[in-house]
Amino acid sequence: MKQFVIVPVLYPLAFLLPAVSHAQQPTSSTSSVNVASLPFSAGIDLNDAVYVSGHLGVDVTAAVKAPPADPEEEARMVLRSVEKTLQEANMSMDDLVNVEIYCTDLKLYPALNKVYASTFHKPYPARSFIGVDKLLFGAHFEVTGIAVRNAAKRKIP
Repeated sequence: MKQFVIVPVLYPLAFLLPAVSHAQQPTSSTSSVNVASLPFSAGIDLNDAVYVSGHLGVDVTAAVKAPPADPEEEARMVLRSVEKTLQEANMSMDDLVNVEIYCTDLKLYPALNKVYASTFHKPYPARSFIGVDKLLFGAHFEVTGIAVRNAAKRKIP
């Protein structure tokens, strides 16, 4: 009986609460969030697989956390950040088997693609390019992925 009483009371309130992840929360570019204190890891190494959390093209050590004005530079920064996480697990970008790219402006696809093509070697990882409304710190790109040790030897071109 209690569930019939509670559900009608809580259900309307659910629409008042934001239902977005940290990556999609709108924030000002002058946010003072300490990224190192957020409750997630840059990646999780499970021996042969690394699950890479969402990375942004933002200097998290800067006083003002904002993406660079040049989208190609932001793309380079985000991919270098992913690469650093993989290197810490003794892997490389060639070990990525799946990449998801979230972008706030689909017109930036060519800029990201140019940098992406110069970063990866064939055969490329499987990839999704997903349009979103907003990303943390005003970033235009967020990249996440899954890497498998020595994957380049097993990819289908």
